[in-house]
Amino acid sequence: MIRLPMRALYTLTAVSLLLAAFVTAPWAAAAPREWRLLGIDDVSTLEYTQGLAGDAAGRLHGRGYTTIRPEVAIDGWTHIGDGDLFRGRMYDAYEQLGSGRKLYTITEPDGRLSRYYHRLTPGEMANNSFVTVSPSGRYLVSGEWDTMDRLLVFRNPVGRPDGSALPLAGTVALDTPMRDVQSCDFVDATHLVCAVDRPAQAVYSVALDGPLDDAPAGHARGTVRREFAVPHLSACTGSYEIEGIDYDAHRRVLSVSMIDPSPCLLNTKVLRYRMSR
Repeated sequence: MIRLPMRALYTLTAVSLLLAAFVTAPWAAAAPREWRLLGIDDVSTLEYTQGLAGDAAGRLHGRGYTTIRPEVAIDGWTHIGDGDLFRGRMYDAYEQLGSGRKLYTITEPDGRLSRYYHRLTPGEMANNSFVTVSPSGRYLVSGEWDTMDRLLVFRNPVGRPDGSALPLAGTVALDTPMRDVQSCDFVDATHLVCAVDRPAQAVYSVALDGPLDDAPAGHARGTVRREFAVPHLSACTGSYEIEGIDYDAHRRVLSVSMIDPSPCLLNTKVLRYRMSR
């Protein structure tokens, strides 16, 4: 074992603290943040109407009506939410209003599909707007609809038998309600970014009071902050709808999609941002 003098240990500790502060400072509650627009892509609304999911190579995969698995659609699950790609697996959120339950699926790289059913709890809305995987891979976070004062937390069912039940493990209690949350994605273990449709299309962040891994029974509290409004850039005028969001932690790129107004609604724009400070 290498033994260091106390002065060296103090120096190393100070450097470590400074590095930690540098890494976390951009997401500190009081720190100013600026998002720089990197580029805009036009994509098909049919493929990207509900969400975005980025892979390890930095490619974005759309979630929409054309990505619903036929064996899922035939069972009545015809609405897909914003999904997430994690360690090569695709996680998807499906809803079937009036069924009393939600469906979460995991698709393996070889295409094998596993289904997990969540029975609605008292007071829970049937809407299933998104699913995202925590950086540790242990938890899923999901959303409902309308005015939300919480996010839903599930234990990741990967590896469990197809058809297993997926009970609610906990919640993230929000200090400020958000309305019509279309999607969220983890930035790191204690921060999410969310695409929120009302009252105006904007990106919000949710700062957790600690990693879900450390939270008792998956419960946590989240501090909501408005980050920036997503610009309206279509040649058509009318009502816009924000949809999917993806954060590429390796490349530090945030992508958010928004459907153009009618009659341009078959076109969706994907806007890419990077936080400048």
